[in-house]
Amino acid sequence: MVFTGAFAYIQWAKESCFGTAAANIQGACALPFGFEQKISSLNFTNNKIPLSQLGDVRVKTYAYGQTQGSFSVDFVLASPWFFELIGFKDSGAPSGCAAPYLYTWSIDDTSATEIPQSFTLQMGQESGCTDIVRTLVGSLANSATLSTSVGEVVRVSLDASYANESLTSTLDACPASESVCNHIPFTFAHGTLELPNCTVIAEVQCVSITFSQNTEHLWGIGNSVAVNSFRRLFELTGTFKGTFTCTTQLVNLYEQQKDTLANTCPASTYAVEQPTLKLTFDNGLCGALERTIVISLTGIAIDSHSINIEPNEPIFEDIPFQARDATVTATNAIAANPAGSS
Repeated sequence: MVFTGAFAYIQWAKESCFGTAAANIQGACALPFGFEQKISSLNFTNNKIPLSQLGDVRVKTYAYGQTQGSFSVDFVLASPWFFELIGFKDSGAPSGCAAPYLYTWSIDDTSATEIPQSFTLQMGQESGCTDIVRTLVGSLANSATLSTSVGEVVRVSLDASYANESLTSTLDACPASESVCNHIPFTFAHGTLELPNCTVIAEVQCVSITFSQNTEHLWGIGNSVAVNSFRRLFELTGTFKGTFTCTTQLVNLYEQQKDTLANTCPASTYAVEQPTLKLTFDNGLCGALERTIVISLTGIAIDSHSINIEPNEPIFEDIPFQARDATVTATNAIAANPAGSS
């Protein structure tokens, strides 16, 4: 019998010690990423090294190098907890005495023990007589891209690498993928984009933001499995496309370089960079039913401004950008962080 994804689950939990499987990878504390989870490019290699010998045209034997794995997870945005895997640290207990509760995350740039946050990913699959459970440890999220467009849900694509894995046959009886409790699948209709200072950009056609913490595994002499991890420059990049009805973004581009042409355009108090870019997803409800995820980027540099003009077609502007910093806030009815406080 050929088994499909209907017989499988994936879930994750943060590790308290790099490379040691999270104790709660099975049970109520394991988490899904979101709705319609998909795992692709799950690859594990031992980096074999074929060795040859003088006097023979054939391979003589093999040696084996570093063990390492990688995978990609795609899902529909429903909850904010995965941000803790891509370099964001929570501020502790949420604010509020009753639902909705407010959670806040910021880029962790101070605590060496929290950078980067490793996690355990488990993939379980029913397989007839002997089920297949692969538990990936020492997982590091390298980047995550959040994107949506008109008529679409908000999708997230997370790329990660992992240090090692174990193979067992005991499935989680109640996998996290079966229930995304208290969460909703966000769509383009839930979103607004503001740049800068609460000025909503109208008629946005698509938006994409990539969070790259550029993590890497670290090996040492005496062990083929990664023993630690580190990260390089945290990069925040993105792009959005909207109707070209005013020259605001074009002028912002001029003023970043203080071009002389900017002197003839509407005045702006900002140069070099824009102060804020805010992407908000809000289900529009109040009280305990309120669900929001707000991504606030600061220190915005616009890379370029691009338009195409064709007969009988709308004129859109494409704006790629980069940011220096970011915070994420979320409101929901969950009284305690299910991922565990950082």
